[in-house]
Amino acid sequence: MLNQKFDIQLYHECYGEHDHDYPQILVPLEGPMEITIGDLEYQVTSQQLCLIPAHTLHQCSYSGKLLVINLTEISPEDRDAVLLSYPVIVSMCGQILELVDLIQKERKQNPEGTSVRYLYSYLYSKLLDNCAAPSIRYLSEHFDLPVTVNQLAEMENYNVTYYNDWFKQQTGCSPSLYLRKMRIDRAKELLLESRYTMMEIALMVGYSSNSTFTRAFHSITGKTPKAFREDNGIVSAG
Repeated sequence: MLNQKFDIQLYHECYGEHDHDYPQILVPLEGPMEITIGDLEYQVTSQQLCLIPAHTLHQCSYSGKLLVINLTEISPEDRDAVLLSYPVIVSMCGQILELVDLIQKERKQNPEGTSVRYLYSYLYSKLLDNCAAPSIRYLSEHFDLPVTVNQLAEMENYNVTYYNDWFKQQTGCSPSLYLRKMRIDRAKELLLESRYTMMEIALMVGYSSNSTFTRAFHSITGKTPKAFREDNGIVSAG
């Protein structure tokens, strides 16, 4: 991972809505950060790091030191690209926080030093370890299939109560909301890039009826699938 090139920045504030052509890792170093990624709102503490997928609108409101790692060489063909395609919040242990502080000091003296790159490699590996959790990987790869929280909890060998708390700590939302957002993100792509009917798209992203799909879509976007398509200048296919 040390061969991976990073664009590393340290900001003192972050405001406004924008997106990037590459995934980003954000680490707020001075208190919690409020951030909206796509249609979901998150609070990221100084003991967490946050992944923002490529080409995803996000808006944060933060005044304080913010470590930003731009993963500029992750391509769609990269084996990690799927794992980096959805927002993830990862909890960090105290040792990592101490390492962040140590590397900040060294970065001032030698920004290209090996120790600096080890930090970013470690943060990146922590992120992938989280995304590689069996249940999160399953949702990323099989969002079109029916699944229960009990089944997801069994993948992690957790009871349901603990699993719900663990999942929210990792991703910033419940398993059901995470699954719904992945389905709707894929539905938006299909609505814009294909001529499939609403019912066909509903089935492709895991909904058995058009009405259920429409309710889920509206809960995330505030629009019906038909309105979303028409607002983007596409005549509805049904």
